[in-house]
Amino acid sequence: MAFTPSKAKKNLEKEEGSLNMNAMMDMMTIILLFLLKSFSTEGALITPSENLRLPNSTSEEKAKKELMVSISQKEILVNDQPLMPINEQTVPKGQMLIPALAAKLAEYADQERELEIEVGKEFTHMVVIQGDYKISFEMMMKVMFTCAKSEFYKIRLLTIRVG
Repeated sequence: MAFTPSKAKKNLEKEEGSLNMNAMMDMMTIILLFLLKSFSTEGALITPSENLRLPNSTSEEKAKKELMVSISQKEILVNDQPLMPINEQTVPKGQMLIPALAAKLAEYADQERELEIEVGKEFTHMVVIQGDYKISFEMMMKVMFTCAKSEFYKIRLLTIRVG
């Protein structure tokens, strides 16, 4: 035998539940920001320029973001900023030190020393050299010599990992 509902219950309007979309959007935004912040980029930290093709290597060590000196077949770049074209006037034969590159690296060394004093960021003396696979050994040696003379004596050569 079924009971008849009371008059109070009969006259109540039925409420339907709804989702608060503002709270849902806030929650999704927070999750998205958390994932983007914690996402680790292990891939390409460096993007070589169009006229620079890196040599291949089987090294397992990952690249680190440091001062970057790039040697393409046409020019020398420091931190992706064109510094000088490669020709007989800018890179004299028989002379190991490249004057324009030494001056630019000295500026970066001064900046690093100031940061070490002001902020406490350690001056690592590290430079990453990425050279086109077709450049001469002599040119690579000149750039390495100039880096070492300009207080960037911890030199790493950037290659593309194969395998």
